[in-house]
Amino acid sequence: MLHRVVIAGLSAVAILTLAAGCAGVGETASGSDPAASVAVSDLAGKWSGTIGWVGAYQYEGESIITLQIREDGTFTAAVTPNRGTNNYAHASSLSGTVVARGNRVTLRNSQGPWTWVTLVRSGTTLYGVASDPASEANVMLKLDRDPSGR
Repeated sequence: MLHRVVIAGLSAVAILTLAAGCAGVGETASGSDPAASVAVSDLAGKWSGTIGWVGAYQYEGESIITLQIREDGTFTAAVTPNRGTNNYAHASSLSGTVVARGNRVTLRNSQGPWTWVTLVRSGTTLYGVASDPASEANVMLKLDRDPSGR
């Protein structure tokens, strides 16, 4: 019982953190503070990581994601189920455009299950929480930049 309470509490904190961080999502890169803008070309390269359910207790779902950001501001991504996950994890593809503002990176998807996903950049890591439309579960995404380059 205590385990479920702890997981529920951690899930609530993660969702509140995401909600607070997304308050500026509607802003454009051409806002009043050009110094806050980050060139999308700075994000160009290969990123890889995982997508996992937040607070999963009955089933666990985890997928591997590979993201390729190009200097022209477009991206493609492939999501594949990780070994040992349940049958709720499905392979999918994403593609579209990247919008960068400060340390926020929004992937505006033109193909695949998500219409957009906003991640936070910290050095060579992108991370965030989103609602997976396929499973209707909250998922945490964490991607690290490939050190081998672009």
